[in-house]
Amino acid sequence: MNINVLTIILFLFFSSCSSNKEIKTNISTSDDVSLYNLAMKNLKKQEYGEAIDNFTELEIQYPYSPWASRGQLMIGFAHYSANEYDEAILNLSKFVELNPNHELIPYAIYLKAYSYFERIPDINLDQKFSTRAYEEFSELINRYPRSKYAVKSKKHIKKLKNHLAAKEIKVGKYYQSQGDYLAAVKRYKVVLREYRQSTQIPESIFRLIESYVSIGLIKQSYYLFKILEYNFPRSQWTREGSKIVEKYKIDKNLAKYKKKQLDLKKLKSSDLDLL
Repeated sequence: MNINVLTIILFLFFSSCSSNKEIKTNISTSDDVSLYNLAMKNLKKQEYGEAIDNFTELEIQYPYSPWASRGQLMIGFAHYSANEYDEAILNLSKFVELNPNHELIPYAIYLKAYSYFERIPDINLDQKFSTRAYEEFSELINRYPRSKYAVKSKKHIKKLKNHLAAKEIKVGKYYQSQGDYLAAVKRYKVVLREYRQSTQIPESIFRLIESYVSIGLIKQSYYLFKILEYNFPRSQWTREGSKIVEKYKIDKNLAKYKKKQLDLKKLKSSDLDLL
């Protein structure tokens, strides 16, 4: 289990009840609290199956207890801890749906997203888990931007953008090697539109230049080179791009571009679609 997630869970464990004193006071008169405490002890001992059984029993016997709703969340965590990610996602989704105003919703979404994130595959494989993790972390950031879990999610989003962008470039390079330049262009543009902050941007622009030159779109390829040169002047891909400009003797006087036409921070996705 990831250390950061374990730390979060330990925080949840110690903050799940208002105080130890209150729990001891209520054990003799509140069976729902007793069941909850028993399940939490199971979790602490890493007895995940027993913990799930006790949290489930709590929900069945006391469906309207506030401890039952917390128990729903902890069932998700127990499955996560046992590496039963699909079961964790199912139960965390249930918690979010049944308790839309619960204070721990941001945490539930975070753990759900992390259940996908921990299964990110190599870029040679299907990226459905990466995509779902990206979607869930994004939802958390959009819904709860001030949550501490949103801050953590942004770090994961950054890694996911690089990963998914690398996948798009890999597929694009395959199409390019097969002479299917239009399919390659489509993949490289996905990187520019959807993963603008990724580290793969310079290469995606360079690959677009290669593809455009191959299909005779000289003016567009030079404009892309100017974008590459302006935003990444020291990149290896800019140096590679300049070789293409020289090799094909592309007329550098085709157009003079203003900074607002070159700065990626100012360019809209629709501007890139016209290229």
